[in-house]
Parts: sequence; C-alpha cells; structure tokens
Amino acid sequence: MARKTTLIILFLLGIVLSPANADEAARGARTRRPSFGLMIQSGVAVADEPVGSGYPAGFYTPKAQAVGLIGAALDIPLFSAFSLGIGLQLHGVTASNPAGGWTYRAHWGGGLRLSAGYGFLISEPSRPLQLTLGFSAGGSFNVDLYTLTTLFFFYPGVLLEPYLELVPSSRKHSSIALMLPIEYYFRRDLEFYGSVGLGVVWRYTRK
Repeated sequence: MARKTTLIILFLLGIVLSPANADEAARGARTRRPSFGLMIQSGVAVADEPVGSGYPAGFYTPKAQAVGLIGAALDIPLFSAFSLGIGLQLHGVTASNPAGGWTYRAHWGGGLRLSAGYGFLISEPSRPLQLTLGFSAGGSFNVDLYTLTTLFFFYPGVLLEPYLELVPSSRKHSSIALMLPIEYYFRRDLEFYGSVGLGVVWRYTRK
C-alpha cells in the first residue's frame, strides 16, 4: 500500500511540475538530457565510538577526521525536473588527533552512490548566466580499508546534497555546480559517523 501511495504522489508531482518545464523550454531553456559529471569534495567527518566494557563513562568522545573525495556520476532525467543519479567514488579519511591517548584510524576506499534529484531554474533563460537550484537525496554503499592493515569493512550511508548549478549561455552543454554534501553512515563499529563538506562538479550534457 505504501509503495502504491508513493508512486501516485510522484506521478501527481510530475503532472503538476511538467507545465513549468514546458514554459522554460518555450523561453529558451536548455533541453534536459543525460549528463556526465566529475566531482571533487572535501569535508569533515565526525566519529563517535560507544564506550566498551572496562572503560569509564565518557572515555571515548567524538573526534573530527578530514575527508577527501573524487568521483564520477551519470545523471538521467526522469520526468519534469526530477533525475536519477548513478555515481562511483574514491575517498580517503585521515586519522583523528591522538588526544587522550587514542585515535580513530585512517581509512580509504570506494563506493557506489544512487540518488534522485530535483532542480529548478531561478534565473531567466535569456540571461548570460543561468542558475539552477536543487538537491539530490539517496544512499551509498562503501567498502574501505583501514590504513596499514588488511582489514576491509563495508558500510552503507544516506546522503543529502543541495546544489547551485551555473550554466553560461555560451556553453549550454557544460556547467559547474557547487554542492553542500551531508552524509550519515551506518557503521557497526561506531555509534555515530557523519560528514559535511563542500564540493564542485563539472557536468557535460550531450548534444
């Protein structure tokens, strides 16, 4: 029942939003086609480990770790202003500071990202620079290796990425998007693990 309700809501949203897209096309907005993107991100992750037996309460505290990421993604238009995103990424996380005599270890790895996005034009299509505001939400599936070990581990995550895309009217087939990626990961070894950062994506839309 819940699945049918979700499909009905998405269908109705498509009907409501499609006229706006048609109006944009009539005013000269670029046609929506599949696009390929290359991204780079940096950010900060916060890790928090539950206190194990034999340790005093509050022994482990949240600590920050620097995060870096590069990736590639394919965005496929669905209907109206909605799209589906499929991406691959490589990422690395530095070790936290050793304050208190312990640290969260560094690790690196890769992942698959699946997301659905929505974007809408916030400037006139006739302007030299077109601006699109939007967001994408979805999930990730990651496999990492702890640095200096042979220990691999798998963890899924959820993500939300607001973005602002800039499209010069003279180069309608390429654009630059600025993102604010927010992610939360489900790891069995940690009580909390999430990150926030800044990212830049170069997108190319086929002619």
